[in-house]
Amino acid sequence: MISTQIPSKSYVKRTSVFYVLSEGIVVAGDIQSKSRANLVHYTRLVLDPITLKVTKASCDCEGFTFRGKCWHIETLKQLLNDTKVKEEVEKVRQEMMQLEEDIASWGEMI
Repeated sequence: MISTQIPSKSYVKRTSVFYVLSEGIVVAGDIQSKSRANLVHYTRLVLDPITLKVTKASCDCEGFTFRGKCWHIETLKQLLNDTKVKEEVEKVRQEMMQLEEDIASWGEMI
């Protein structure tokens, strides 16, 4: 698993890119609340490792809890266009795909 800290941009305080074999590539971040300056919300996007499209999104804010969407998720989605984030996503994707190939080859050893 790779976990990389990406420099913050305005409301984004911390971002990590890693993978979970059962889900895909995860881009997670702590995003500062607009209404409460001392509060950050943990926001998470899961990307399909083949298409790199968002397959799941979640946030611990009240807006997401009640409406299923929030600006924190949109902020994290916009960050996916950042060059450094794209590079980290690709690095994690390559590592994940290699691991899946290795796992698939285990059956060939028998």
